[in-house]
Amino acid sequence: MGTKLVLTAALLSLATPAFSADIIAPAPVKAPVAAQIFSWTGFYIGAHGGGAWSRWTGIDPADPTATWSSVTASGGVVGGQIGGNYQISNVVLGLEGTGAWSSVTLSSNSPFGGGAGFIFSLKNDYIATVAGRFGVAFDRVLLYAKGGAAFTRDKYYVNNGLAGALAGSASGSFNRTGWLAGGGVEWMFMPNWSVRAEYNYMSFGAITEQPVTTGNLVATPANVKLNIQTGTVGVNYHF
Repeated sequence: MGTKLVLTAALLSLATPAFSADIIAPAPVKAPVAAQIFSWTGFYIGAHGGGAWSRWTGIDPADPTATWSSVTASGGVVGGQIGGNYQISNVVLGLEGTGAWSSVTLSSNSPFGGGAGFIFSLKNDYIATVAGRFGVAFDRVLLYAKGGAAFTRDKYYVNNGLAGALAGSASGSFNRTGWLAGGGVEWMFMPNWSVRAEYNYMSFGAITEQPVTTGNLVATPANVKLNIQTGTVGVNYHF
């Protein structure tokens, strides 16, 4: 009996350390999952709206004594954009096209003389751009500059306000191509969605514009330059 107790005690003393080791053995630790790095790379589509300011400067090319004179107008713009970005480190390169309807209109009954019924209207009814973008990303905030080509149209309508044989009117539509420089800031406020604010300056060189006349109205040609400034806010969906 004494021998059995001694053997049992010996076996228990040998088993206890192994059993204790099994109990206190630490659970395996999983490697931490690396945080996903945000990138602006990809395509996007969106919409924008805001204000626009146009300045036309013209001169009569047939009058050697003429001097340049200017008129200005303002209005709203509403449109859309589509583009793509490619990010290298914190540098973002992109290409974007925009198109917008414009309500910029100069309407007056006496900018160049005429009677009480004289009407003169000059407008830019659309503004479109194709531009490259260069930006610096601060995680989900992007500061960028842009430059490229700009397109718009001058539309004229003139009515002398008279009746019968004295009535006369003139109209014309002249498409323009110029250059664009601008910049803005964009913020990715939730997955796939961003908001932005942007300013652009557009310059269009002098072209000869002569509206077509009917009735008792004569319109002389003019060399006309145009500058447009826009300030817009927009939203983009990123694919």
